[in-house]
Amino acid sequence: MRLDIVMPAHNEEHRIGPTLDSYRAVCADPQTQFVVALDACTDATADIVADHARRDARVVAHEFPKLGKGGVVMEAFARSDADLVGFVDADGATPPGELLRIADAAREVGGAIACRHHPSAVLPAARPPLRRLTSAGFSFAVRRLLGLPYADTQCGAKVLRRDVVADVLPALSTRDLLFDVDLLQVARDRGHALAEVPTIWVDQDGSRVSAVKDTRRMGAGLLRLWAARRRRRERDRVPAVPAARPAAARRFDRPNVPALIGGRR
Repeated sequence: MRLDIVMPAHNEEHRIGPTLDSYRAVCADPQTQFVVALDACTDATADIVADHARRDARVVAHEFPKLGKGGVVMEAFARSDADLVGFVDADGATPPGELLRIADAAREVGGAIACRHHPSAVLPAARPPLRRLTSAGFSFAVRRLLGLPYADTQCGAKVLRRDVVADVLPALSTRDLLFDVDLLQVARDRGHALAEVPTIWVDQDGSRVSAVKDTRRMGAGLLRLWAARRRRRERDRVPAVPAARPAAARRFDRPNVPALIGGRR
């Protein structure tokens, strides 16, 4: 099955090159494409991606006006005809071997998301205490307001099968930092199984996410999603899906963490 890996990028000139080097080296399948979704870049990101594209035809760039991460991912998903379509942060926090493991799980169940909070997850560098606190609070709010059972909605590594993308994409309404939650909520409401896969995740310097400012924005956005979902349910009279652990979530536990770094299981 062909895999397209979308990398949303806004002014990532210092990080997109090493990330593409790593993914091109590990993801050896000639049918795999690395789709860099350029979000109104004003630095040298586009030039660096173009240089990679000259050396490897699997690298593709799409340029967009400022749409935000969710917006460019949605547009790139709409242009893809691959059997599996995923996205990963341009900073390289998710090693390529881990993304391939997530793709393997998505192939089996329809969709898969990386989880940093699973007991088998590996985070070589501890996250700052404030980031851990705000992340835990946001995850709790997502579970309470939307009934989503996932421990980690915001990890930037997710893969869906083409049939799931085709069903979910037209119903998405959020292009900002709540895109991940919107994606998972719509997929679950439409009956698609998504597995949580424990991941290796390497915290990178230079994050543009503010633990305070962006958490407030995400909280306000979460309330909007909750209100919109209630209106949609009342209109469609769809019974609520009870919160439950995602099917098959633990079947992807890693038996030997070191052996999985940078490769498939």
